[in-house]
Amino acid sequence: MKKIYALCSLLLICIGVFSQTESQDDGYVSPFEIIEKDLQLGATESEFYVGYGKKLNFGHNGDNMDDIHFVRYNITLDQTDFLLNVGDDNNDRFMIGRQHWSEDFFTPQFIFKTNGKMGIGISDPTTSLDINGTIRADSLLITSGNVGIGTENPQNKLDVNGTIRAKEILVESNWADFVFKQNYKLPTLREVEEHIKEKGRLPNVPSEQEVKTNGINVGETNALLLQKIEELTLYVIQQQKAMEQQQKEIEELKSKITQ
Repeated sequence: MKKIYALCSLLLICIGVFSQTESQDDGYVSPFEIIEKDLQLGATESEFYVGYGKKLNFGHNGDNMDDIHFVRYNITLDQTDFLLNVGDDNNDRFMIGRQHWSEDFFTPQFIFKTNGKMGIGISDPTTSLDINGTIRADSLLITSGNVGIGTENPQNKLDVNGTIRAKEILVESNWADFVFKQNYKLPTLREVEEHIKEKGRLPNVPSEQEVKTNGINVGETNALLLQKIEELTLYVIQQQKAMEQQQKEIEELKSKITQ
């Protein structure tokens, strides 16, 4: 909003002041006469008061009685608002744009509607801030709500309808260290085999239909994959011990045969 106030102030400075009377005594000037001096609206008051100062009004046009004016509002001794009033309902707009000398139309670039909607590069903003173009910022802080990219109804903190490409993603999640605890009940390979025959997938792994419908939680999925790797490691250790025991028994049998 500070930028809006600055732009409004610049507009006031750049306006040539015109009148429809030739009276000089009351501070008026002839039509199309330009005042090349500092301007002041209203006399300097000796005492402070809370309220509005003198207004700079823009005249009505026929039956269009929408009130357009600039005015200061004194809040406290060292706090003042600079107000721009545009109309009296939600249909009025404040615009900043351009008009080339060879054109008979105005091209708006910034629009502020009196219903609180603001647009940049768009003629009819429908949200609090509607931008047709690229936004470049050093940082962006969103304290609440959801963010959607490629979707108009995000259901999560970030919903993306498309591809995400990144050099690094940090996911905070629980981990599968419990597999190596002494009290962990490792399923037997026979149990795993029976589950695969019945379900067509490993234990605790979601089905294809579940993934298509609900997607996957990256953190939980990585932890689940690690759990399966750790279980495989335990199976390999079991097999290694069994092979070593078998080899020991074979060597003992060989020794007895050769005696």
